Amino acid sequence: MMSVRHLSSVHWKRIAAAASASVLVAFVAVCLVIGGQVEAAVTRAEKTHPVDGVSALILIADSKDAPVPERNRAIWALGQLGARAALPVLRSLAAGDECRHGTAVCQREIRKAIALCEGRFNVGALVWRHGRLAEGARS
Repeated sequence: MMSVRHLSSVHWKRIAAAASASVLVAFVAVCLVIGGQVEAAVTRAEKTHPVDGVSALILIADSKDAPVPERNRAIWALGQLGARAALPVLRSLAAGDECRHGTAVCQREIRKAIALCEGRFNVGALVWRHGRLAEGARS
């Protein structure tokens, strides 16, 4: 068995290439899962509110009648979509308080969603944001 010291530069290059490929595959897989979760959130919201996906998510995020986890999911999805149309509602929900997950929407998630809707780069969205999901981002 060769020790680490005795591996040639070719072996190190192969190891580095394999590691890079593994990281890339894992990144794409995670991005596709996120995209699927955004699509599912949009579909659920559209069933509750028969309007376009972003508008339905906004209605849920702003609803005092919707359960907190559902509102948090809508806020997260709006951020992932980078939906500028959601900014007024997201800003109105931003209380600047500590999170009280049992009783109120997550303030940390609101801050992240606002940043993404204001244009912060979302590298993962490059993998999954296309078709109707890309249209929602332009809203």
